[in-house]
Formats: sequence, C-alpha cells, structure tokens
Amino acid sequence: MTAARVADVMLAVVLGILAVYHLVMGAIALFAPARAARTAGALYGVHLDNVPQLRYATSMIGALAVAVGGLATVAAFDPYQHRPIIASLIALQLARLFCRVRDRRMLAETLGVAPRRNAAMVLVLGVEAAVLALAFR
Repeated sequence: MTAARVADVMLAVVLGILAVYHLVMGAIALFAPARAARTAGALYGVHLDNVPQLRYATSMIGALAVAVGGLATVAAFDPYQHRPIIASLIALQLARLFCRVRDRRMLAETLGVAPRRNAAMVLVLGVEAAVLALAFR
C-alpha cells in the first residue's frame, strides 16, 4: 500500500469517527441532555451538575454537534471535494485543543478532569487535526 493510500484511509477513518461521534453525542445531547452529562462524565472524566441551565446549553450544543456530524459524513464520502468542510473540522479540533490547554486548571479544579486525561484528549485532538490536514496535500 502506498503512502498516499495509507493517508487516504487514515483520513476516511478520522472523518468517519468524527461523523459518528458528533451524530451520536449530538443526538444524545439534543434529546436527552441529562444523559449527555453522564456520558460526558464517562468519556471525559468531567463532573457536571444536572441543572436546567446546563441542560438547555447541552441541547443547543447537541444541535450544533449533529450539524457537524452531518458535514463530517458528507466529507467522509469524498474528502478531496469537500475541503472547506475539512478546513472547518480542523479549525474546530484545534479550537477544542486550544481550550483544553488554556483551561486545563479550570477543567481540573471545577470539572474534576484529571490532568493526564486532559493531556490525552489534547493529543487525540492534535492527531485528528493532523490527519485531517492530509486532505490539503
């Protein structure tokens, strides 16, 4: 398998993972925000209170995640024809990475995210952004 083919497979896999993740988590957040808080706790190690304000915000974030998942799905089927979508996904993952680095203390102190878990998420977001950047080769 050539290096270009490996890059294409990696790109398709990352786009597929992003699509499924955003569609599933977005739907949970949109339709079952209390469950989304528990799911985020399991995935990210955060401890969120079940308050009406957070449930509403979670639903709105869920709607956005569903839209992102739909776009990632479109891009997964023909990445090189959907570079603007991939550029947006790169920007999203890099912004999330930035927030995790910038807010690392707050994440640990107020949400209970262990530094190692946060560092692992920073790494994952960086790898995803790097693989997506392959679409611009």
